[in-house]
Amino acid sequence: MVSGILFHPVAYAAVMLLCIGIMTLEFYRMSLAGWNRTGQIFGFFSSVFLFVTTYIVAGYGLVTARFFLLFMPLPVTAAWITILYSKSEEVIKSAAFLFLPILYIAVPFSMCNFLVFPSVGSYRGINLLALFILLWASDIGGYLIGMGFGQKKGHKLFPRVSPKKSWEGFVGCVLFAQLAAVVLYRWNPLFLPWAHYAILALIITVFGVLGDLIESVMKRSFGVKDTGAIMPGHGGLLDRFDAALIALPIAIIYILFVNLTGL
Repeated sequence: MVSGILFHPVAYAAVMLLCIGIMTLEFYRMSLAGWNRTGQIFGFFSSVFLFVTTYIVAGYGLVTARFFLLFMPLPVTAAWITILYSKSEEVIKSAAFLFLPILYIAVPFSMCNFLVFPSVGSYRGINLLALFILLWASDIGGYLIGMGFGQKKGHKLFPRVSPKKSWEGFVGCVLFAQLAAVVLYRWNPLFLPWAHYAILALIITVFGVLGDLIESVMKRSFGVKDTGAIMPGHGGLLDRFDAALIALPIAIIYILFVNLTGL
């Protein structure tokens, strides 16, 4: 992730597309298994096409992306057409899972394009890396403090959904993210005052934990322990990016709002 984000905009796009593709496939395997394979293919390309289109819009302008904008609805429409041929009694429920990865996975990663391209032709992958640093620091703090103080006699955060998560771990997430915010402010890759780094760290922490819990609900609903096995001991990419999928869009909207309003 670090090398892909920092090296070159094309390398960034390749890494992000790879992540989107793998996570979409993991979601389909978890939720739909073999149902409507053709629809899954079109759903997969809908997610990929959304990222590519927003990448070109953010990086090269609307005029350059005009043909991508024109054809972007086609794979989504094709996925809807495949549903007409399904004989399942729960076709609408299954169709919801067919399109959910577009909203849950592709949209958050596509929004990153408007952060790494602050203006047309200007690439700053370091902007996205700053948010990932806050997210990784939060994860590390939650793990260390949660394991040290929250496992045995700790106070459970949401035991029905995730028995291992504790309030102590959540405090660890907040503390480590705020420490990372101090370091980032000294570096200041986002050109923001200190208060905004503190707010971003809090946004990343709160919505990152929420994203983790949401994915736990999904896995419990589908009866799986991990979404994949691409990373031994860690599960799939969806298990690694669950916090980012909820936290990053909120943080990016906050940064864009601050930049547009000059606050």
